[in-house]
Amino acid sequence: MGSSRVIPRRLSILDGTFLNIETRETPMHVGGLQVFRLPPNAPKDFVKNVVRTLRSPSALARPWNLKLADVFLSRLAPAMIEDPNIDLDYHVRHSALPEPGGERELGELVSHLHSQTLDRSRPLWTCHVIEGLEGNRFALYMKIHHALVDGQRGMKLLTRCLGSKPANGNWCAPWDAAAEQRKSSVQKTSGAKPPAGPAVAWTRAARNALAPLLRREPGKEPIRLPFEAPASILNGPVTGARRVATQRLELARVKAVAAHYQASVNDVFLTLCGAALRRHLSEGGSLPEQSLIAGVPVSLRGEHSSGDDGNAVGFLWAVLGTHLDDPVERLQAIRRSMEVSKLHLQSLPPKVRSALTMATMAPVIAVLMSGQGPRVRPSMNVVISNVPGPAQPLYLGRAELEGMYPVSIPLQGLGLNITCVSYAGQLTLGITGSRDGVPHLQRIAVYIGAALDELETSMVP
Repeated sequence: MGSSRVIPRRLSILDGTFLNIETRETPMHVGGLQVFRLPPNAPKDFVKNVVRTLRSPSALARPWNLKLADVFLSRLAPAMIEDPNIDLDYHVRHSALPEPGGERELGELVSHLHSQTLDRSRPLWTCHVIEGLEGNRFALYMKIHHALVDGQRGMKLLTRCLGSKPANGNWCAPWDAAAEQRKSSVQKTSGAKPPAGPAVAWTRAARNALAPLLRREPGKEPIRLPFEAPASILNGPVTGARRVATQRLELARVKAVAAHYQASVNDVFLTLCGAALRRHLSEGGSLPEQSLIAGVPVSLRGEHSSGDDGNAVGFLWAVLGTHLDDPVERLQAIRRSMEVSKLHLQSLPPKVRSALTMATMAPVIAVLMSGQGPRVRPSMNVVISNVPGPAQPLYLGRAELEGMYPVSIPLQGLGLNITCVSYAGQLTLGITGSRDGVPHLQRIAVYIGAALDELETSMVP
């Protein structure tokens, strides 16, 4: 009898697209950098034992055990198959930072690792255990193809091996099938396809959903559409080389600003990014007169997804107020823009939301697949994402997780991504850009911190 383990499972249209648009210049994996503090009196071989544990599972859970299947029409409709012979010595690597082992050396190593595409003949992920980090710390950098996970799913995968308290006992690798507890088997690899039913009814629903996007009502904040963004240096061609910068903000400070101005935490985060980009581009004499437009991913997971793998994500477009000098005016402009976009998305039936995302993203995807990104008006200037993370401190055995930083995807014509994760009273930011297309990337991280100081100052009477 045949086994379900050898039956290829087709990817959804969106997940397959993430594979099809990948080139050496645009690797399509997402990553996560986790920085841990060694426990007191840790043995000298503590990090070596971490590597040993990560390489120990005899069977791997989904999606860590999935590789591309060689099937008919695999280019048009890629499929995944479970790999029973996974070499964990290949997937789990052990690295050491050069002296002095500071944030600069860590950033350079992660930038280099994030620039390398994944081997498509193997399961599409790798993990790098990095020791030699100053301050008695070590790090894990993991990357996995975006066709397999979105931000919310990736967060759950990367924190699966962590506990809420220090533990002297054994812990399990995130991909250890023995530790995986699933209530039911998943029948397909990724997010849902458009709902079953009469084609005419579905087409009518999608048309009705798009109608408000195409109208401009006097006196109302318009819903932003793809290809309304101004031209900017952020939208030039990219090479495969990446640069990664990080930043940490106290969540309580951001919440205080949000409460003062009756805005959301995400509104404030977008405002900080807008302020930093305005300053960065102004210094280079390349700030557009029109406001930059951000593409803001929002999770649709839990509404229509039939499984945990793959992507269940929608997109909003928001002004960043980079044409405004006043930080409070910028925040209010962003708040209004996000309110309009969110209200429209929430007004749609769940079955239509993913279809709307594909409808509005279709021109963007077409540009990426054609390689014409830098030659046409950009769909957006930057992707800015906010992924919810654990509220309490987490531990890898007895080693406390100090910070977790997302490392995301620049694209042709879209050379900058800013993603933050909330963790244990912090917002931890990962800023990922094209090494050549976005110069002085670290300055953006510094300016985001300065922008929070500026907003706090504006609260003082």
